[in-house]
Amino acid sequence: MADQLRVERARAERAEASRKAAVVRADSLEDRATQAEKQSRDLRAHLDRLAAKLATSGEEIEPLRVELREIRAERDALRSTAESATAAADSANAQLAELTERAEAAERERDRLRDEHGALMEKSTFYEQAAKDASASLAAASAAQVAAEQQATELRETLDERHEEFRQERNRLSRENERLEKQNAQLQADLESAKGGIGGALRKRFGG
Repeated sequence: MADQLRVERARAERAEASRKAAVVRADSLEDRATQAEKQSRDLRAHLDRLAAKLATSGEEIEPLRVELREIRAERDALRSTAESATAAADSANAQLAELTERAEAAERERDRLRDEHGALMEKSTFYEQAAKDASASLAAASAAQVAAEQQATELRETLDERHEEFRQERNRLSRENERLEKQNAQLQADLESAKGGIGGALRKRFGG
């Protein structure tokens, strides 16, 4: 967008330079046309004086006629030059109007591009800030994820430790249960044996 602005600015500057050159050319052509008209008026006055002189003097008529023809030819040439200068001035004025319109159009386009560039810069600033905010949110989310993963690791380690403690306690209780079962079996056997001994003693005592 900045390159396009520079191009449009250069185009507007060239159009302005062309317009100024056209103004100078039109002024010059108008000056030439004015000068040609003045010369034509001077020649017309000279012709009038010669005609008056011819009317009042009969001497040197032919040289005056020759001079008159030459002056008329010069007058016609000057008239043609004035007409050409006027046409050139009109053409220059038309070209000046066209260049002025082009310069104004280039300036309007430059202003439009400047406004568009400003709007794009505002959007760019907004998106940059949004990107920074998103980066900050992402960093916070990453930090929270790391903290959660660390906490999960610690919980797994604690769970593993408690599971091991539970396993060891279960094994201990199992061994204790086996010992108690054996002890109970032994007590049952001793009880049965004791019952047998007591019964024999009673039978012997009471004559059974």
